[in-house]
Amino acid sequence: MPSVLIIGAGLAGLMAAYTLQMAGVPVRVLEARDRVGGRTWAVPALSGSPEAELIDLGATWGWAHHPELMHLLPELGIRPFEQHSAGTTIYETPQGIYRLAQASGSTGYLRFAGGAAVLCRTLTQRLPANCLQLSTHVTAIRQLPDGQGVEVRAVQGDSTCTYIASAVVVALPPRLIAHSIQFEPALPTLLHQTLRTVPTWMSHAMKSVVVYEQPFWRAHSWSGFAVSQVGPLLEIHDASPENAQLGALFGFFATPHPLRTASLMERKAAVLAQLTRLFGPQAAHPLAYHELDWAQEPFTSVPGDEQLPLQVPLQGPELLRQPIWQGTLLWAGAETSLGEWGRLNGAIESGRWAAKQVLQQLKEAAAPVPKTK
Repeated sequence: MPSVLIIGAGLAGLMAAYTLQMAGVPVRVLEARDRVGGRTWAVPALSGSPEAELIDLGATWGWAHHPELMHLLPELGIRPFEQHSAGTTIYETPQGIYRLAQASGSTGYLRFAGGAAVLCRTLTQRLPANCLQLSTHVTAIRQLPDGQGVEVRAVQGDSTCTYIASAVVVALPPRLIAHSIQFEPALPTLLHQTLRTVPTWMSHAMKSVVVYEQPFWRAHSWSGFAVSQVGPLLEIHDASPENAQLGALFGFFATPHPLRTASLMERKAAVLAQLTRLFGPQAAHPLAYHELDWAQEPFTSVPGDEQLPLQVPLQGPELLRQPIWQGTLLWAGAETSLGEWGRLNGAIESGRWAAKQVLQQLKEAAAPVPKTK
């Protein structure tokens, strides 16, 4: 029996699993998707592209001031590179298009060959091959009596599976937890309400990536960074691989936007029309088009998550830093972090923190009981 179950093979869950495994604690990771990575997801720029040319459809950036990320990268043998940002910034308003020779809004943004998902792929490679179960959707968690641990029920294909562990780390977006998992006994009312009210990072985002034969805009001394009041993309960045063998531009769709419920062909046509306005006729002839609406991802978002949050927290709620059920049920994920809420750094910090809490709990449980005189 594994000592600890991790629910969710995103960056936070895999970080918790990696930390526990390095400390000698056996783990099992249950992931509802058929892949690892959670909200980090990178796809080939073109069919057959090498790993270095994977492009991000999910979380993308890190920054040099993110201590947890900067500490983990050399440990995993991953080298970041700075996103191209040199050149003119483009602003589009209803009155016209303006090209300004000023610093790009993406100056200093760090990216990774193979996309940000390389963090999760590498962490997975550091875990025992049999500890990860994909396509396993957790539906219920029950506290067992008399300190016997925690029972987790999950659906895998047409089968229902049951697991028992000494502790469980739930590394999912808080709203998704409240929406999709039953707890026995029921969670305290305030905790349940907190889970429901924490916004989910990226849940409202829809990204579009357009791939070209080369980053032709650089020859015009354009940075690839653009901001638009017209749309459908509000913010556009140079998403080209580090080697620049291909060019890529990515942008965020406006939230809400009627095109998000239109057909793929309509969205693609509107995106290419906008890029052609901003970057010239070469933008009308891409090699590939990719997109992903995170509001439609059932293992990330719940109904209502497609709306922009009223505010973005600076850190996760204090309640989600407090283990319950005598320390056997813990929360992790970028929405629970103390700093850099929602970002890669926050996911790493939360996973490492949850693992340390589990290790402390296991240590206390194993300590001999003092004899009474």
